[in-house]
Amino acid sequence: MISKYNHKDLNWLDLEAATDNEIEHILSLYTVPLQIKEKLYDRNKEDKFEVIYDFIYVSIENKITFIVNDSFVISIHDDPMPAFTTFSKEFEIDMVSIENINSNKILFAHLLKNLFKNREVELSHNHNLIEKLKKQIVEKNKSIKKRNIYIIILIILTIIFLWL
Repeated sequence: MISKYNHKDLNWLDLEAATDNEIEHILSLYTVPLQIKEKLYDRNKEDKFEVIYDFIYVSIENKITFIVNDSFVISIHDDPMPAFTTFSKEFEIDMVSIENINSNKILFAHLLKNLFKNREVELSHNHNLIEKLKKQIVEKNKSIKKRNIYIIILIILTIIFLWL
């Protein structure tokens, strides 16, 4: 899916789960250099940051890729990015002007900031879930220990009763 967001002179194209044909169409439409196209299809899992001519190419964990220059920002990813959902709405209704986003490179920095903020929220949520699971495990272990103690007491009482 290709989503286009425009605000004044800023242009952001967000390609989510785009087909190879859609990606090729956008890259040719915006005349992205061949070196960047080649990097885009390289499945090496390493993070990449490169400047080629007046383009910035960034690939993060092979999950999201950015191609940025003075005319546009292209984000390419397979999975939905919750960090982009809110920002795309703010971007379209002119709320970003408050933060002085006046170039595509600053727009790119803002997108990265939102990704990292969202990651912190997700990590905090996951941490809370882990803590909750730890408490449940401790409580379960306590109940298992109590049950085992009761069983041992019953076995001892049975042995004593049989002995007598």
